Amino acid sequence: MRYLLVTHIPFARSNDSVLLDGLWAEDLKGLVSSVGPVTIAAPEVAQEDLRTWGPGVTTLEPESSLTFVGLPPPSSRLDITYGFRLRSTLRKAVHNADLVHTSNLFSASTSLYYAHDLAVKMKKKTLFVVAEDFVDMQMWEIVRPETRGLRRLRQFMKLSLLDRYVRKRVRSSSLTFLHTPAAVSRYRLCATKAVAIRQPVHEEEDVIGASAFAVKCAEILDKKPLVLCTASRMESLKGIDFVIRAVWILKQRGLPVHVRIYGGGARLDDFKTLAARLSVSDIVKFPGSLSPSRVLYQALAESHVFLMPHLTTDFGRAFFDAMASASPVIAFRSTASVDTVRHGIDGLVVSNADPEALADAIGQLHEDRALLQRMACAARDRALRNTKSFWNTYRTQMIRELFDLAAGPN
Repeated sequence: MRYLLVTHIPFARSNDSVLLDGLWAEDLKGLVSSVGPVTIAAPEVAQEDLRTWGPGVTTLEPESSLTFVGLPPPSSRLDITYGFRLRSTLRKAVHNADLVHTSNLFSASTSLYYAHDLAVKMKKKTLFVVAEDFVDMQMWEIVRPETRGLRRLRQFMKLSLLDRYVRKRVRSSSLTFLHTPAAVSRYRLCATKAVAIRQPVHEEEDVIGASAFAVKCAEILDKKPLVLCTASRMESLKGIDFVIRAVWILKQRGLPVHVRIYGGGARLDDFKTLAARLSVSDIVKFPGSLSPSRVLYQALAESHVFLMPHLTTDFGRAFFDAMASASPVIAFRSTASVDTVRHGIDGLVVSNADPEALADAIGQLHEDRALLQRMACAARDRALRNTKSFWNTYRTQMIRELFDLAAGPN
């Protein structure tokens, strides 16, 4: 099977090596382990222009399983040849593929949709991935903060157009993977064939070991102050300010907790200032970002409860990282959280944007340590069943069925 992945995520070259975002590199390795050699068509940029959303850049040495095709950049905003050059590169790549894998984007003017539509026209098998409910996310991050009425309307119309772009590709795709519960809710009904796919990055060996878990359970039952943590970008939609306010409420109630807020971002200083203003800086710490590795799992395992107070339907990998660390999750209620956290089993779901509800849930687990221990056990058991390898195998089965069913009886 000649597998072509067309993506907007850039890469750079250094001699014979390829440089790209570290988290993206892990995803690609998982894909290769599932389906075999993959050709990746992506924007090629200079090393100094390479940007990442994860902890840093990873270098991939030359290997036969990953082949990178660089999509040409526009020479300027007025480059009238750009579209021709881009389509020429994509036509060759799609022509040489059996399966063309594309996804939704945060912009309507991208190469991904052209590659998908061309593959459909050429009667190739297509896989379209909706990674998250980007409509809800951009309504929060782009449309909501805009104060100018006309510009707000334009942003809303652009987002509506993008939503229609995605729905069109979901309808025409041979197979659609919906990576979050919110994506399932928004696009399942318009898909020809869609399946929900989880995206954990941990393997069985990353899950907290039996002996370390026994120590953690003993700490939970010891009735000492709970250690809470969260890990995310320091942005408004992540709800970090509600964590700080919930801690202040708990302090007023005389309930001691310790909180570690991992991550970096635009609002980090704002959150530190809020903690200082509410006089909780002594129990709320900001240790910085964590790399997606054993360091992350160890840090999360040292806490008793993971807080995920996202204000939107964005609900990503941090949930699975918490499970692997045997940390029950307390989350704000959303389409994502109610379909992910099993309320009362491996976590609690509380009213959205409600710091008192968050504080109440923390207080409940502080008082009922037997419940907290049962939740920690359930989270760990679930992590052992939901590994990256398990979901890669499931994903591969779905992809291969496209070709087995298409072949028909002998």
